[in-house]
Amino acid sequence: MMNKKAIFYLVLIFLITVFPASSSGANQPSLTEAMVKNVILSWYQGTNDHKPLADQLALLTDDVEMRYPDTSQPFTGKEAFSKWYANVLSKYFDETHKVESWDIKLSGQLAIVELVVRWERRRWNPGEATSHYEASVSRQYLELVRMPADGRILIRKKIVKTFEKTAPVYNVES
Repeated sequence: MMNKKAIFYLVLIFLITVFPASSSGANQPSLTEAMVKNVILSWYQGTNDHKPLADQLALLTDDVEMRYPDTSQPFTGKEAFSKWYANVLSKYFDETHKVESWDIKLSGQLAIVELVVRWERRRWNPGEATSHYEASVSRQYLELVRMPADGRILIRKKIVKTFEKTAPVYNVES
């Protein structure tokens, strides 16, 4: 039979294990390239698959900033992203995003990533009789951060620096 002191220590060990004392993120391991790549690949797979808005929002910080060459101003926050995403889903389908190169710089809980991304897709403009197959390559900059409260790794900034049309690789226009 266990005495009160032994029970107390068992309960204490259990509580420390289940509910760590620090939620500051200080005890989180530093980000790795594999962690960062997993988040980025999840992001692009989600856009390829037209995942529900909530799935994509779960990969973004509340104050996410996004900038594209065809917009004059960046948009900031999840509400602005939601409007942008709805617009994109109404225009593009049969999408393939493929990261062609990675340059990842890690610093503790921050990752700075330079990417070259090939994006192939069908585009339909309302009123047109057919869709059009398009291919492009873009140079992108992303910042990812680990959230101190829960350890999630999220996209804080996505800047598409250049966007150049190119020949398709994955789907030949018919």
